[in-house]
Amino acid sequence: MIAEWVFPPLLVAGFFCYNLFMTNKYGILAYPAKHSLSPMIHNAAFKEMNIDAEYGVFEIDSMGLQDFMDYVKTEPISGLSVSLPHKVNIMQYMHVIDYGAKKIGAVNTVLNNRGTLYGYNTDFVGSNLALGEIKSKRFAVLGTGGAARAIVYGILKEGGEVKIYSRSVDKAKKLSDEFGASFGDFSDIDGGDVLIQATSIWITNPESTEIVSAEIVKKFDTVMDIVYSPLMTPLLKMAQDLGKNIITGEKMFLYQAVKQFEIWTDQKAPVDLMQRLLDRNL
Repeated sequence: MIAEWVFPPLLVAGFFCYNLFMTNKYGILAYPAKHSLSPMIHNAAFKEMNIDAEYGVFEIDSMGLQDFMDYVKTEPISGLSVSLPHKVNIMQYMHVIDYGAKKIGAVNTVLNNRGTLYGYNTDFVGSNLALGEIKSKRFAVLGTGGAARAIVYGILKEGGEVKIYSRSVDKAKKLSDEFGASFGDFSDIDGGDVLIQATSIWITNPESTEIVSAEIVKKFDTVMDIVYSPLMTPLLKMAQDLGKNIITGEKMFLYQAVKQFEIWTDQKAPVDLMQRLLDRNL
């Protein structure tokens, strides 16, 4: 059973004093958080590697973030996976921020080393490994949020060419100026090698059936969607029907989690085990 840890101030103090010299604690910090598959794969990885650690759920809303982080700084929470809506706001609580996370403008991984909080972003590692060969390829990225920022950073870092698309051309231009990429809007998507869906459309509007037309999908060899629930999004179904190569969202999720595990433990993660668990539960 996955631990769901709730932190009213008085309970927090008692909880941490009792657990001061016990199992290292990690968890997903998000709101909502109970739907996450992170506890399942990280707990299995800790067990496989004989690491005395437990990964649970920290379901904290934006109003509670400051109080929660005050406790994290002084109490034994060894590391965090950070998801919506905290990836940007959590940066102010870090003592040290990795270059990649600073450039992306978001932290999705926290390491607590004796009260010093280190912030990282492993999303770009996850997207790069999911994509495979990147150098000299042309990528079209749909979206301008935190995930899109990480993906753009990762592609450019590996020598790929990126064009950013958004329904808000101003947002696309701002992001492209920041990273040195080009931009456009959804009504004028050029062709390329890989089309990447990096918006939250299937999460915020699960009834949506289309984000771009089949005519646009036909312009690309490969289509990637970062969403892993549903695994086969409407976009990927369309791409598959058109005979395109597809990359499902659990691959980026898996590889960013693998990198988190290695940051926390300084050990190689049991990737095959984590992959099998994801395959079984999606």
